[in-house]
Amino acid sequence: MNYSNKTKILLLLIILLSQTLFAKELKKVTLQLSWLDQFQFAGYYMAKQKGFYEELGLDVEIKPFEFGIDIPKEVNDGKIDFAVGRETLILERIKNPNIVALYALFQSTPLILISTKESGINSINDFSNKRIMTTIDDASEVSLKAMIASNKIKLENLTFLKHTHNIDDLINKNTDVISAYISKSPYILQEKGVEYNIFDPKKYNFDMYSDMLYTNQNIINYDLNTVLLFKKASLKGWEYAYSNLEESVDVIYDKYNTQNLQKNELLYEGKELKKLSYFKTSNLGEIRKDKIQRIYDLYNVMGLVPKAINLDNFIFDINSLNDFTFSQEENKYIEQKDNIKMCVIPNSMPYSDIKDGKAIGFVADYISLIEKKIKKPIVLIPTKSWAESFEFAKERKCDILSSAMWTKERENQFTFTKSYIDIPFLLLTKNGNSFINNLSSIKNKKISIVEDYAIVEILKNKYKDIEFVTVKNIDEGLEKVLRNETFGHIDAISTAWYKLQTKYLTQLSISAKLDEVSKFSIAVRSDDSILYEILQKAVLSIDDFVKEELLNKWVSVEYKKEFDYSILWKILFVLLVIIIAVVYKQILLRNVNNSLKEKVEEKTKELRQINSELEIRIKEEVEENLKKDRLLSQQQKMVSMGQMIENIAHQWRQPLSLITTGVSGIKLKKQLNDLDDDFFYDTLDSILNTSKYLSNTIDDFRYFFKPQKEKEIFYLEECCRKTIDLMNPNFLNKNIQINYKMENIQISGYETELIQVLINILNNSKDALELLNDEKLIFIDIFMENEKAIIEIKDNAGGINEEIMDKIFEPYFTTKHQSQGTGIGLFMCKEIINKHMNGQMNVSNKSFEYKNEIYKGTLTRITLENIVIKVQ
Repeated sequence: MNYSNKTKILLLLIILLSQTLFAKELKKVTLQLSWLDQFQFAGYYMAKQKGFYEELGLDVEIKPFEFGIDIPKEVNDGKIDFAVGRETLILERIKNPNIVALYALFQSTPLILISTKESGINSINDFSNKRIMTTIDDASEVSLKAMIASNKIKLENLTFLKHTHNIDDLINKNTDVISAYISKSPYILQEKGVEYNIFDPKKYNFDMYSDMLYTNQNIINYDLNTVLLFKKASLKGWEYAYSNLEESVDVIYDKYNTQNLQKNELLYEGKELKKLSYFKTSNLGEIRKDKIQRIYDLYNVMGLVPKAINLDNFIFDINSLNDFTFSQEENKYIEQKDNIKMCVIPNSMPYSDIKDGKAIGFVADYISLIEKKIKKPIVLIPTKSWAESFEFAKERKCDILSSAMWTKERENQFTFTKSYIDIPFLLLTKNGNSFINNLSSIKNKKISIVEDYAIVEILKNKYKDIEFVTVKNIDEGLEKVLRNETFGHIDAISTAWYKLQTKYLTQLSISAKLDEVSKFSIAVRSDDSILYEILQKAVLSIDDFVKEELLNKWVSVEYKKEFDYSILWKILFVLLVIIIAVVYKQILLRNVNNSLKEKVEEKTKELRQINSELEIRIKEEVEENLKKDRLLSQQQKMVSMGQMIENIAHQWRQPLSLITTGVSGIKLKKQLNDLDDDFFYDTLDSILNTSKYLSNTIDDFRYFFKPQKEKEIFYLEECCRKTIDLMNPNFLNKNIQINYKMENIQISGYETELIQVLINILNNSKDALELLNDEKLIFIDIFMENEKAIIEIKDNAGGINEEIMDKIFEPYFTTKHQSQGTGIGLFMCKEIINKHMNGQMNVSNKSFEYKNEIYKGTLTRITLENIVIKVQ
């Protein structure tokens, strides 16, 4: 992983912004709903239910809808803090110039027109001279009017009826068309079994914003913090509601169900509204100026705008707040204040430090932005340590601490702005220590941390078995680690990383990441509330992207001024030692080479003599090994011949019985003078035919044991069938059932040798199956796989003991009694397959299913490569 990638990963840990945990008490705010309780407001319900508002210091009162209230005017006059508005909010701006839209929840209006199939109104062209039931607000919705007008229907030809908010008026034909929400009325009609038509503005490209959250401009000017926090918590509530539909439905059903809606109805509404919230966007609450302008233009074209509207400040944009509207008191304060005195944390790069009397680092750049926004110089008061900066601030030598963490104990001296950066902490130890998942695993060790860090008391209370030692700065802490005075040092992640890269790379390493995080704010002296309000507005105006860019600049930069030259001298010393060692080694090698040259000449003579003797010895060993191989082969053939003789005995038993019976019959009839010609000749013919069968059997066995000098082309299926025919009598006698499934594959090789292999494998299965009392099965499969011929033979005898599985191919290894086998069967089989047939042979234990029964046995798999053709 390169340095750039490491930096990016580090930034993900560092930039955790926009969390406010410092509110002393909850601030009361009001939210006015635009309609009766339903899923349309689920995000606000869930933000309150899950504590999202409370986490950010807000106590939100959700005010239920009441008919007759002029909600935009209530917000404009400051009687209500926040409200939910429809697309007609643009028109409300004319009468109420102070209202400002914070976000648009629905990217397309949920408002639609509905007719029944029975009415025959199947298109907008059928609207002429029809009755439309709608509210005053619905009738003003530009999306509905534009949809109708775009189909050349004149509005004066329509009869608008006052909305009763009862869908039964449509079913009972009290109206021809009714305005409704796509998330509600279609569900009711489906439940009643009424077929309907929907006329949706977005399908006619009129996708207008709806359910916009809005507030008063004065609240933005004088309490921007509350506006930002309420917007953030509300969007978080909507994200949660859409991600947890069923839980949200349960909350609405139990606590916000003034309409007595059913759970299925609420769930249907939630799914439909989620589609509208993410219509053509992935950003929840997105609101664009170009789209607002398009909505306004449509109202203007439709003749609904009585006078021009200034849309510049209609949409709230945090990034456009370069200049602040301060209160009269705040403006007077800024004019009278010569400068703002600031103390910083020195020796904490890349966050902050003091060089040549100037503040540097991320915090310095951030304060510079604040300085530009409030248009008042912020002057550094130099200090030598964080402890000194903290004392200066308490003594009012500084107006602010540029970066400090809120604690209960500090509330008496300071007021804290919203945090502008969250900083995780790390544990640094000497190289060689393994990574620590949890500090709780460290017992009875000393760990240093900078004094007056707010996190000190948190760590002491959490980790009782660790002795925390306070130091003035990070360098003092790290030196204690190197001198083994402490086990490790805890500090901010980027500060620790910076020190590793610039000074301690070869000596220290990161051993743990702590769960604790410091939320840095600007600490303002508690007796200057006006300065706090000014700085709070400035802090809230700087977005996360800007802060991330500032921090990335300092984390990514290559620091050269603090290069540790001691490392360079160590490297040069090591290089010098290596050069001396190489030169010395070359001198030794030259002397050794001269000596070796003489010895090599002597050894060469000896080797020549040894080689000549070795050739004779190798020749003798090869001949000896060939004799052993011939012996093994001969033993295998003798074993196979013995097995074949046993099979011959089985096949001859019945024919010999026929011959004996015929001869005895002739003899008996002759003695009784009852031998007629027909019986005599028929019996002789039978004896003759049986004798021929016995002779043919001898020829077959001679063929199978006849040595083959040259390869031949033969069919695997025919080869296997010959083998089965030879051995079948013995198998029948043992009640062994042979099942086979064979593809007719033509192959080049030694057929007789392959038959010997198959005989040996089948005899092994037969011997194992003799000990079985249950059904005795052998399966033979021949098929193609990856352009190779595969022969698989398996049985249900239980398999081979795993302890001896790796020995079965060793010569002379056997599981049988000495009187039953030589132990070279599988060894010679593998030799034949590998060396003569250019193939492979493997044996394993296998479980398989046959006729709904599970069996276990030995699987022998032979792979042959010399395929000629597969016959279909």
